[in-house]
Amino acid sequence: MLYWRRERLIVYNYATGVRVQGDPLLCRLLDYCSDWRTADDIRQRLGLDSAPAVRTLLSRLLLRGLLERSDRPESAQAAAMAALDRWNPEAGFFHTATKNVQFWSPLDAARQSRIQSATWPMPAPIKRYRGATTVDLPKPRAGEFGNVLRGRRTWRRFSTAPIAIDDLATVLGLSAGVLRWVQTPAGEVPLKTSPSGGARHPIECYVIATRVSGLRPGVYHYAADRHALERLRGPVSPNRVASYYPSSRYFARAPVQVFFTAVFERQVWRYPYARAYRAALAEAGHVCQTFCLVATWLGLAPFCLMGLADSLIEGDLGLDGVRESVIYAAGLGLPPRGTTWAPLAPNVKGKLKTRLNKRLG
Repeated sequence: MLYWRRERLIVYNYATGVRVQGDPLLCRLLDYCSDWRTADDIRQRLGLDSAPAVRTLLSRLLLRGLLERSDRPESAQAAAMAALDRWNPEAGFFHTATKNVQFWSPLDAARQSRIQSATWPMPAPIKRYRGATTVDLPKPRAGEFGNVLRGRRTWRRFSTAPIAIDDLATVLGLSAGVLRWVQTPAGEVPLKTSPSGGARHPIECYVIATRVSGLRPGVYHYAADRHALERLRGPVSPNRVASYYPSSRYFARAPVQVFFTAVFERQVWRYPYARAYRAALAEAGHVCQTFCLVATWLGLAPFCLMGLADSLIEGDLGLDGVRESVIYAAGLGLPPRGTTWAPLAPNVKGKLKTRLNKRLG
């Protein structure tokens, strides 16, 4: 991909994530290399006199992954990105350009928030159509499900007590488990509690269990059809887990971490257009919200988070980050003793002030 940023031409290989500053000569070279060319072919095409200079240029482009050699294996990143070829360049560019971003520290985030609030007022949280006829609605019906929805919060502090394996099993089964199979001309497809375009269900779940009664600490994959945990490796250190959440390390104290990944091939097989990439993101949200609601129903303290060290997590899970990539994280614990409302983060002082919306509360 080529684009302008701050008056500079940027050449971006979205398979490797490498960006370099380009110029018209580089554009001509890359365009000419849409097929295999020799160094001498390139020198003559570009009208260059020095063969050593051309070889030096090509070596640099090879090093940065902007060219490949016919006598070398294709790079692993390019091979993985080929799985999204039906969606590229749109999906591939977005996929890698939004991975492994630099997150602010809590102090930097607070400082930036103060600066921004002074120069750019926060946008209105609610949209209104002034002058439109308004019809006030009756309050939502009361009941257990409504109470669960009202009770869902993102918890940032957790009891040191372990959670029960029965609770973990219930949360995983009702949020990610296969409940039924449907026969189609192409084969059986699963049905789960969350909707999925074309019943593709690209979302997989990986569990890092630290304190679960009846379960050895370690890394597991949730087998959605068997409703079972497949052990992949042993325990992960608390510091390692904390590094997965660059700006929210306190979530690592929860007894259970869950990472939702997407296996994109399931959707690419069905949908040839890049818009289908959106479905994986939306469906991770479906599954994660159900996860949090089931946990709330059980009296647990769930959290969900998108600020992740993507490649670090994928490396530890043994994923290539393209064919299967981490999208969302969640976790479980027990509420700290004596709490009835999710407390603020450990590094935040004071209490959370809330105001009830009487039209819905």
